[in-house]
Amino acid sequence: MNSLNSDRKPNSALAKAVQVIGIFAASDQPLSLAKVVEKSDLPRQTLHRILGQLVSIGLIIRAPRRDRYTIGPAMTRLATLSLMSLSLRPSVRTILDRLVEHTGETCQVGLLDQHEVVYIERSEGTSPLGLKLPVGSRIPVHCTALGKLLLAEQHKNVRRRIIHSTTLKRYTAKTVTDPDQLENLFTEIRSLGYSVNDEEWVEGMTAIAVPVRDDEKRAIMGLAVHAPLVRMPLSKALSYLPAIYESAEEIAKVWSLRGHGPHGDDRK
Repeated sequence: MNSLNSDRKPNSALAKAVQVIGIFAASDQPLSLAKVVEKSDLPRQTLHRILGQLVSIGLIIRAPRRDRYTIGPAMTRLATLSLMSLSLRPSVRTILDRLVEHTGETCQVGLLDQHEVVYIERSEGTSPLGLKLPVGSRIPVHCTALGKLLLAEQHKNVRRRIIHSTTLKRYTAKTVTDPDQLENLFTEIRSLGYSVNDEEWVEGMTAIAVPVRDDEKRAIMGLAVHAPLVRMPLSKALSYLPAIYESAEEIAKVWSLRGHGPHGDDRK
C-alpha cells in the first residue's frame, strides 16, 4: 500500500484524502481511478467520493482524458506557500534585488489564487514613480502581465472556470474583457513564453512577466517587472527578457521546484 510515512491503513476521512493526494504528488503522470485504487487499497466507492471532493476544491483536476486525474492549481498554491515558509525568502529577495539593479524597475513574484494573483515577494525599483503594491497585494488576472501569464498556463477547464466566474472589469480603454479574445491572448502567450501588460490595468503603466517553472514545465508562479510607460515602453521591456528568464530560473532553483519528469501540454 502507498501511504504517507506510514504502513497503516488510514481510518479518518482526512487521512484517506491525504493519502490520495500523496499518491498523485508522487506520480509523474495523470492517474485513473482504477490505478489509485490499486495504489491505495481503498474501496473504489470511497475513492470516487474523495476524488469528487478534491476536484471540487481544486486540489485535484480532471486531466484532458476524462478518466484521468492529476494535481490541481490549489495544491500547487499550497505547495508554493509551504516553500515560502522555509526561510528561503531572503535568497529570493536577493535575486529580485539584482534584477532591480539591472532594470531599475520594480520586480515581483506572484502566484494564482482563485481569480486573482497574489504577490509573494517583491523588490522596489529605484524611481519614486510607479505602483506601490506590497507583498500580499492582490491584482486582477485578466488585465495584468502576471495574471494573463498564469491563466494561460492553466488547464483549459481551470482557465475557463476562472474567466467565467470572474467579473472582467474594464480598467482602461485597452482592457480586454471578452473571454474569446482573452483565449486568443492566452494562446499567444503560451507561444511566446511571456506576457505583457500594455496599459491594460493602469493607464501609463507597462509590465512584462515570465513563468517560474518546475522540472515538469509547470508554471508554479510568475516573475514580473513593471514600470511607467515613459520609462519602460514595451520595446525596452522586451530587452529585459534574458535577465528576467535568468532570474526566474534562479528562483526555481532556490525554491527547489523539482518534479519527476515532463508532462504533456494539457493547457490547450
